[in-house]
Amino acid sequence: MNDNQIKLEEAQKWAENWRNKQPDVVKAFLIPKEDIIALYESITLKGAQDVRGYLGIRETGEYKMMFVAVDTKGNDRIDLGIYDLTQPCPNFCDLESPLYDLKK
Repeated sequence: MNDNQIKLEEAQKWAENWRNKQPDVVKAFLIPKEDIIALYESITLKGAQDVRGYLGIRETGEYKMMFVAVDTKGNDRIDLGIYDLTQPCPNFCDLESPLYDLKK
């Protein structure tokens, strides 16, 4: 396990905390591998260092997570584009996941 990984029990607690505070909203986002790779390649080729995710809601009520490149000073690089890569859960869920049903 590396420094950025957490145990299932901790992840379940965080998910439970979110659902307790936001019971009627999205549980997760599916981000296709191809989109992650394309975003990484796009931003690193243009000098960005990191990616920041912003939450939003479309006019249709669909929850979204938007991504922007971030430079070495921590500034958003809107000029490199704003990316919509996610598909929200519900709709795109793993119903058997212990993070979805919070069962151990």
